[in-house]
Amino acid sequence: MFVGPRMKRDLITVTPGATLEEAARLLTAHRIHHLPVVEGNRLAGIVSDTDLRNATLDGVFGGADRGDSGRPVTVGEIMTRELVTLSPGDTLDDAMLVLSRQRIGALPVVEGDRLVGILTKADILSALLSTLDIEGLGVRIEVVLRRDVKEVARLVAALADQDVEVRSLVLALHGADRYAAFVRVATIDVASVRDRLREKGFAVGELSDFYEAR
Repeated sequence: MFVGPRMKRDLITVTPGATLEEAARLLTAHRIHHLPVVEGNRLAGIVSDTDLRNATLDGVFGGADRGDSGRPVTVGEIMTRELVTLSPGDTLDDAMLVLSRQRIGALPVVEGDRLVGILTKADILSALLSTLDIEGLGVRIEVVLRRDVKEVARLVAALADQDVEVRSLVLALHGADRYAAFVRVATIDVASVRDRLREKGFAVGELSDFYEAR
């Protein structure tokens, strides 16, 4: 999955000279948490609702004097200037790693230095919900397999023999030498699916299996 199709393109932005009050009104009105800061089409920084709260506290508790109020006045004074950015051709895998490691909530998307979008944690969550088809009809089954692609093929064949519709299938490493296969199937008779898989020799996971692997 790529960033381009998932990023927001209809952007709400501010300039460095906008007041903190203006930025706060935009965040509230559009129910968002981050505002790219632009000069023309060029990305200059980003400001978040956390930045605004911190700026307010800075003034209240004796921060540097930047005006009569003793607190920052404009977005340019508090925005983050050293940015981590994405391009539309980056993958959501890349984006998730950056968001997790940097502990941030959104990433501007640029082509050159021109702002073309923004990707948030909510956008990534939406992409995962869509990919895994969690909102559709279905039940998830966890199957523990030997770490062998032939075992994965055998599982798929066993599901095909049951004539059950598979909505998604995700593989994850499980312990030193196994896979955990998370299969979402469109059925209301999930007990029968589990039983038939067990009859074919599959280890249909229980909650304790996943605690023990950690």
